[in-house]
Amino acid sequence: MVKGINVNVSRVALMLFAIFMVNILIGNSNITNSAYAQNANANIDPQTAEILQNMSYFLGSKDEYTFKAEIMFDQLINSNRKIQYSAEEKVFLKKKGHMTIEFVSDLGGYKLWFEEGKITMVELPTNQFAIATVPATVDQALNKLKTEYNFTPALSDFLFINTFRELTRRVTSGSYFGTSKVLGVRCDHLAFTQDDIDWQIWVESGKRQIPRKLVITYKNLPGQPQFIAILRDWVLDRPITNFAFKPDVPDINQRTDITEILSKPRINMGSVRSTSRNF
Repeated sequence: MVKGINVNVSRVALMLFAIFMVNILIGNSNITNSAYAQNANANIDPQTAEILQNMSYFLGSKDEYTFKAEIMFDQLINSNRKIQYSAEEKVFLKKKGHMTIEFVSDLGGYKLWFEEGKITMVELPTNQFAIATVPATVDQALNKLKTEYNFTPALSDFLFINTFRELTRRVTSGSYFGTSKVLGVRCDHLAFTQDDIDWQIWVESGKRQIPRKLVITYKNLPGQPQFIAILRDWVLDRPITNFAFKPDVPDINQRTDITEILSKPRINMGSVRSTSRNF
């Protein structure tokens, strides 16, 4: 009888110990996640940080994806008169070292191909093209374009492995503004402030935590012009053919230095990582 009691006590003790360890692990996990978000930027409220972080986790878990964007942007003319123009963008990404961005607007644009540590870029509508050597990974290539050439491709914020870190580097505050629909899809609405811009993002609710809309307000410029992008046609579960990353440069194009292309106005917009000076 005593032996049976001892066995039961041992089983109960083992069960209690297991429950205790599970609670410790869960608690540590929650503390770690919360601390990560807060340490990344303590000025972002926890709910907002969690939603943006989950979007970053979701995109970071994908090896490749594509999306398209319908874009509207303001330009200042004739004594700060604000005029709106349109653009379309197509993005193809393989995180192991391939990227294609096609940005075509009413005022021109560019096509950019990245493959095997080489950037090929065509400026529209002149069709001038340039080739530049960059690091072999997408993250490093985008960082070199920013630091060395002062260029951040539109919507390239969503191509990094850690999107949360890139989006929040210069954020001074972040808040949650409820849910709303973008093209009929329920989204969480987040808003952030920086020294020179305010920006808002709508993140799809549910299992596919992808960005659906981005609005950047260049608040330090006259008239506070905006860049507005609706992101659609996401493909996250099908392989991308390598043909999408092959530069399409006709023989008639004239080669130039990449700095000549990137110094042109209106080519550097649509990224939270950029500044109002680049608009």
